Amino acid sequence: LTGRCFKEHVVRGATWRHHHLGAVRLLPLRHRPRVLARANGKDDDDETNPDWDKEMSIFNKRISAPNQLETLRELEGSVNVGKVVYMQDNVAILSGLNSDAPFGTKIAFVTGGTGVLLWHRSENLAFALILGGAADITLGTHASCIIKGVLQVVDEVQGPVTKKEFELFESPAGADVFGSVLDFLGMSKIPGAAEVSQGACRPNMGKPVPLLNQQVTMMNREQVTEPLLTGVKALDVLTPVGRGCSMLVIGRKGSGKAALVEDAILGQRGTGVGVVLASINRTREELLALASRLEAAGALGHTAIVSAEPDAPLGKKFATLCTAYSIGERVRDNGGHALVILDDLSPLPNAWSTLALQGLGSLGQEVAREGLIKDPQGRDLILPSPKSDEELVDYEGMLISGAVAQRRGFFSTLFLRAAKMSRSLGGGSLSALIVVPGSPATGQAKRIDMDKYQTLSEEQKAKIKAALEKKMAEEQASQDSQLAEGEIATELVEEYISIADGQLVLDPPLSSPNSNGAAYRPNSRLSITRIGNRAYPKALDNLANKIRLSLVQADDARKFSASTDARTAKEEAKSQRLEAALLQQPGKPASLEEQVVTLLAVQSGFTDNVLPESMASFIAQAFDFVKEEAPQALEEVRSTQMLTATAEKGILDALATLQSSAKQTV
Repeated sequence: LTGRCFKEHVVRGATWRHHHLGAVRLLPLRHRPRVLARANGKDDDDETNPDWDKEMSIFNKRISAPNQLETLRELEGSVNVGKVVYMQDNVAILSGLNSDAPFGTKIAFVTGGTGVLLWHRSENLAFALILGGAADITLGTHASCIIKGVLQVVDEVQGPVTKKEFELFESPAGADVFGSVLDFLGMSKIPGAAEVSQGACRPNMGKPVPLLNQQVTMMNREQVTEPLLTGVKALDVLTPVGRGCSMLVIGRKGSGKAALVEDAILGQRGTGVGVVLASINRTREELLALASRLEAAGALGHTAIVSAEPDAPLGKKFATLCTAYSIGERVRDNGGHALVILDDLSPLPNAWSTLALQGLGSLGQEVAREGLIKDPQGRDLILPSPKSDEELVDYEGMLISGAVAQRRGFFSTLFLRAAKMSRSLGGGSLSALIVVPGSPATGQAKRIDMDKYQTLSEEQKAKIKAALEKKMAEEQASQDSQLAEGEIATELVEEYISIADGQLVLDPPLSSPNSNGAAYRPNSRLSITRIGNRAYPKALDNLANKIRLSLVQADDARKFSASTDARTAKEEAKSQRLEAALLQQPGKPASLEEQVVTLLAVQSGFTDNVLPESMASFIAQAFDFVKEEAPQALEEVRSTQMLTATAEKGILDALATLQSSAKQTV
């Protein structure tokens, strides 16, 4: 048996021992351990007459591998058989799976179903998605992680050891997915595609990649320094998207998030950036309409749409988000640049709520607290009482409760897949634009004023304060209950903000003439980027910073100014023109040159006599005029993404000529 399992041959001076599960390289003879004869009074350092028989005997003991039966026994014993302890909507909690299996490991159920390991809650409990054969899986169904193979290596201390390689659940990510609409399995007939198992025919499969990938380590990342222009003036000016960062688009129902996403897709035409849209809850008709608009605009060829229909199970919706990231990661790892857009993030909090709150809660308090607190060696600690789930732990430099740390870590598995790779790994990037339905905190917390209760005793003050706090809590709960369908609570929005690299907050569009037909309106105060000026193109760096500062100062004056003098009125009028300049009609992404002309016109005073409701027509007229009068200046801005003194002078001279001709006409 051993002779059939192992074969030795010499390649490039090194001896290799082949096994049916792998290969082990034996050190060349000159590097093998030597046992020197000590007879006849020779020193240990005398290498002229070594005892080769004894030396080879010791060496063979160190490198001798287990025979095939021993390997198979170890393989069989290392596969833990778990079981389903909770299941709902194609997401499940399993106990007893391999704790060393990485996220994304393929899970096989005894019923023939297929799943993927999503998250290790503790050493014993794991969250999983059920992506095939869910109808046959019930509580108590046994399952195990699939092991792809066992690698045999020789450890200097332990001798021969084996390491398991788990099989990962794969998703489509080939180049042929662009220009098509598909589901997470690569089937092009969306929605209503029949459930298929891994390995079935997939017209748009391409070369598959893991559905869930680990976060890119800091050693393999580079600082975000390259801009990714979206064509959305609100994003490019207020919160620029750098290649490799994750940016949130936050807004309540009707704030124009869908229109902004579509403009961002159109803005990547001709840039070489591959766009992947994860579309959740769109109907078949809405999907076809979106694909038709993108195709008519020449943007479908660089766009892959991964879709889940509204009535799809939660597990498949979550897998749709993961597949979108996997396609983008394939582009990134090949040295390209990808923009992944999630138009609905609801599967993420819904999965956590279903598994961590409902699922674990139904298993009892003791099970629900498993894995919340770890010891210094990373082992689970059993919490002594129900209140211990609020025990503070150190998570990425923050002191938060164990429950919040678990939730934050779960959310980060999706958010932090955006990255800019180091040059040694190709320099590719994956940027994420994540739509969040809801609203952030305004930063204006209500405060209980106890100064007017000075005549009361401390006991009476305490009772009044408790009553007022209870009233405020009820009001907040009432506001949360009034959220529109699909919107999430402010608490979750704030948690997403703390993980992402920035956010663009949208207010409801104006119905007044000042709206200029715009479908979305940015909130300049609440919109923030943590990347800083590094994400701006050089042409917008100084111009955009001044715009943002002017808008924030005008907002402060509007809120806190006691009186309105001439200067305040002038600044308010300027801020209204600036806000109007950042609006744009849907379906018309703004090029870098157009944004430069717009900001120069506003900051240089060429729009001082333009009413806010007339800004859109003036900017369109001004840009067309500059294209005719100073085409070289615009071409320089476009090709270099810089605003040189020569280009700036050419644009300003053209705007001055336009202003003079307008005065003469009047």
